[in-house]
Amino acid sequence: MNKYPTVGSTKVGDDLPVMRKSANEAELFLYSAASFNPHRIHYDRAYAHFEGHEDTVVHGPLQGSWLTQFVTDWAGPNARLLSVEWQNRASAFVDEEVQFSGTVIALDAAEGVVELEIVEQRSDGTTLMPAKAWVRLEDH
Repeated sequence: MNKYPTVGSTKVGDDLPVMRKSANEAELFLYSAASFNPHRIHYDRAYAHFEGHEDTVVHGPLQGSWLTQFVTDWAGPNARLLSVEWQNRASAFVDEEVQFSGTVIALDAAEGVVELEIVEQRSDGTTLMPAKAWVRLEDH
């Protein structure tokens, strides 16, 4: 039995397993360095406060990376992420746990493609990032 979804095992309305993520200060600093992002709001708490943020800010592209991980972890190694889109609507902060959840909203069985509606939220339910993704699943 395959642990990943296939065209035959997937239905519109299926929920993806929830994924939780958080980033600590060291991870944010390293992501800033790796992405050549010198903006101090991502690694300097005092400066983030100076700019009006409640704490050190998690990078939007890091959250986008988590989003693609959420989708590809669910879909499996033989699936193909065709497209993904998202909007950053609110900031996540250092050491804050965020949650990714998603639902299959469309299935093209002939092409083996599912459309997913995804949301990243804070623990209080605030939406940080609504998203959609299109994935070609395994066909067996």
